Amino acid sequence: MNKLFLTLTLTGALLGSVSFIHAQDAQPGRGRVTPEERLKRMTESLTLTQEQQDKIKAIFEKNKSKLEEARKAPEDQRREKVREAQKAQQEEISAVLTQEQKDKQKAQMEKRRAERQAGGGGAAKPDAPK
Repeated sequence: MNKLFLTLTLTGALLGSVSFIHAQDAQPGRGRVTPEERLKRMTESLTLTQEQQDKIKAIFEKNKSKLEEARKAPEDQRREKVREAQKAQQEEISAVLTQEQKDKQKAQMEKRRAERQAGGGGAAKPDAPK
């Protein structure tokens, strides 16, 4: 009986930990954003047309393997290779955007950069005014 109780207690604790970790991973602002999520965010924040969405989706698909290869680079080269791949991808995306959308995207990127430098991690703080 004691073994059964102990087993059930440990199993419950383990499942609770796994659920907690999974819930943390699912929170916005944590980990890598998928191309689908990024396209959705861009569509909402920049009011992309359907044509722009299709072109940007194609850019993401075209560059997917380049980014994966960059992430597999040796640790001392990885950051630089990923930055290069992301910069090239962003240049392609910028060619699809209107000037107004480019300006808005630049302002959003600067805001996120400032939040990260201030220790905000890029995610909106729950009590921060919007």
